[in-house]
Amino acid sequence: MSQSESTRERIIRAVVRIMGADGAAAVTNRRIATEAGISLGTLTYHFATQRDLVEAGMAAFVAAETVKFTQLADHVAEGAVDLAEAGEILGAIVTDTGFGGDHIAWFELFVQAARNPSLHVATTDFFETYDRLAVSILRALGVDDAESVAPLAVATLVGLQLRRLAGGGSPDQVVAGMAGLIAALTGPPHSPA
Repeated sequence: MSQSESTRERIIRAVVRIMGADGAAAVTNRRIATEAGISLGTLTYHFATQRDLVEAGMAAFVAAETVKFTQLADHVAEGAVDLAEAGEILGAIVTDTGFGGDHIAWFELFVQAARNPSLHVATTDFFETYDRLAVSILRALGVDDAESVAPLAVATLVGLQLRRLAGGGSPDQVVAGMAGLIAALTGPPHSPA
């Protein structure tokens, strides 16, 4: 890793920490430089604008998530997954992402993406990565038309995570909610009354 890459990564991590702790409004050049342990000049050398910083943060997050969830989707696609293993996978996702501390920053980044069309590609990539994993799990569970159902499952997972974050709930609530959704999707069809 070059010194330039190391500095860029420290800056991005500082931005994420600040956003997670105090929100997007707290992200100032001076605070970033202090948090990253660099000079203001070094910061502006690597990132000319705040928008550049947000874009780099989102890109770094999406790249890391893509690697992690592509590997997980490949694992799921290798063989059949039962509801218990699907629950374990969901539990791992919830535990790994945590959505506390630095992970609050990703919700801040999504809000920034809503205001900044240049971030739409990165957020689209993020959700497509989650959709691919959901399609793999849903197919393995025998869900009809997994491609259509996957975005609903992903939106439910993200919504449950946000609800847990906002209300201080436990990861088990998210896993239970997703297990209920998967059970409804894989259960016998309901006949009209």
